[in-house]
Amino acid sequence: MLPPISHPRRDPNAWSENAEEFYPERFIGSNIDLQGHHFELLPFGSGRRGCPGLQMGMTTVYSIVDQLVHCFNWELPSGVNAKDIDMTENFSLSMGRANHLYAKPTYRLS
Repeated sequence: MLPPISHPRRDPNAWSENAEEFYPERFIGSNIDLQGHHFELLPFGSGRRGCPGLQMGMTTVYSIVDQLVHCFNWELPSGVNAKDIDMTENFSLSMGRANHLYAKPTYRLS
């Protein structure tokens, strides 16, 4: 088995001591632009090689997440604590999770 790849995004000098943890609050107050003007985050490329579907992709993702949060209450399955969640990533063409995240949605609208 290969050792884990050291990635600059996980450098504690660049992020924080909890670079491996899911902590979205670390971006509060930052002015990072997804369109390629800031080199900290380039999910869609930049310049002439930028993704032509940026606006459609972002609108679709926001709409889907909004609907999921609005329509459902989310719980972890019984016997699973928040500390048991493994946020390890699988490095490949797209960055997916190494292990599945299971959550139990309950429809909350009448």
